[in-house]
This record gives sequence, C-alpha cells and structure tokens, in this order.
Amino acid sequence: MLHTEPGPRLLALLGVALVFVFYRPGADPSLVNSVLLPLIGLLSAWYLTGSIVAIAFAVMLLAAAHTDLDGSRVAETLIYPLFAVIAAATLVVILSLRFRDAMQRRREARRQARQERPGEGG
Repeated sequence: MLHTEPGPRLLALLGVALVFVFYRPGADPSLVNSVLLPLIGLLSAWYLTGSIVAIAFAVMLLAAAHTDLDGSRVAETLIYPLFAVIAAATLVVILSLRFRDAMQRRREARRQARQERPGEGG
C-alpha cells in the first residue's frame, strides 16, 4: 500500500533525513544510534515504499550483519538477533501466504477451464 498523503509523506522523508544526518555506524554504542535511528529509517522507508517484504528482507540482512553474539553491547547480542528472527519469520509467513494464494488461483483457473470444456478431462 503506497501512501500518498503529503503531510505523512513529508514526515517519513524527515525520518529518512534524520537517519542520514545523525546516524554514524560504529561511532556511538548507544541505543539511539544502534537501534532507534535505524528503526526510524526502516519505518519511514516502509511508509514511503509500502512494501513490507522489501523492508523485512532489509531488516533481516542488516540485523544479521550487525549481530555479534559474543559482543558486549545489548544491541549486538540481543536486539539485532531478535530483529533478524522476527524479520525472517515475517518473510516466511508473507511468502507462504502469497504462495498459497497463487496456488489457489491456479486451481480455480484450471477448474473454470475444465467447466468451459465439457466432455474433456475428468
């Protein structure tokens, strides 16, 4: 779902701009820099694109890349792995539902094709 209202879109663009201005990877181990700003950026990007699959895939890849289970920071040892697992589960659920819907549409199309051609098939 693509959002087209100008007010919220400007806020989403402002969120992306905040991330570009204030995010410094590896500079500050605070939760603001390591969790809050990336989360604002991802939510803003989701609002602008409307694609939860693209955002979930990006979250999964970025969170997995930043995960360090032997690290000393909470974000690397707990929050990023949790985000990666949640994003992966989201992808599995969405893609499974889409696959199931596609299979149902194909079955329905075949059923209608058989009904249009009486005397053929069984």
